[in-house]
Amino acid sequence: WLIDPRATTQEGTMRRMDLMEAAELAKDSYKGGARLPAVHTPVDVGHVEAFLLRDMTLVIPGSESLHDYTRSNLVTTPAKLSWPGRGAAGANAIWHRGFANHALVIAKALGSLKPKFIVGHSLGAAAAQVLGCIWGVPAIAFASPMPLKSAGRLAHEHMVLNVVRNDDFVCRVPPRSLGFRRAGNTEVMMPRGINVGEDHSMKQYIKLLKVERRDKTIVKSWP
Repeated sequence: WLIDPRATTQEGTMRRMDLMEAAELAKDSYKGGARLPAVHTPVDVGHVEAFLLRDMTLVIPGSESLHDYTRSNLVTTPAKLSWPGRGAAGANAIWHRGFANHALVIAKALGSLKPKFIVGHSLGAAAAQVLGCIWGVPAIAFASPMPLKSAGRLAHEHMVLNVVRNDDFVCRVPPRSLGFRRAGNTEVMMPRGINVGEDHSMKQYIKLLKVERRDKTIVKSWP
């Protein structure tokens, strides 16, 4: 990963990651830990899966089972979740209950381990937004739903980058009409012409990301 010596936080040097590297991690996370760089701690609790790599990057794949929908995606009621010791500003915000619970399972499974960077796709992107705000670490979220209902900007929102396609329906749920929004910053990718294939898949995100990078219409790395 790229390390920018000018990018620092109170905890020291902040990791800087290339968006294409993050996209490849998100894609490979669906194939299990064998396709990822060396895994330090795998998370496999019920329907929740994530991988903490040895370089302390947390990679969170998206929905892969019916339980992902019944226990996370479709549990749309808002919730104010108090997570002792996990950052009051983010933890005490009002979140989409299903997405926040998904993130909480990962946090509990990791215990005292704290990632230095977070990457997620879809349901994993929702969890990445939650955890990025709570832990105050950089996060890149692809195909991001809108998990945050709190109107006021949270202390660590500036650490989160969402990368979305304007033709991806998942990036518009839960609807803004219910008061939900994405946490952090958003880069919107605009497909050229008719897209063939699933707009929401990491394969299609990577394909369009290559075009955006060539045309210099998206940031190259984060933060």
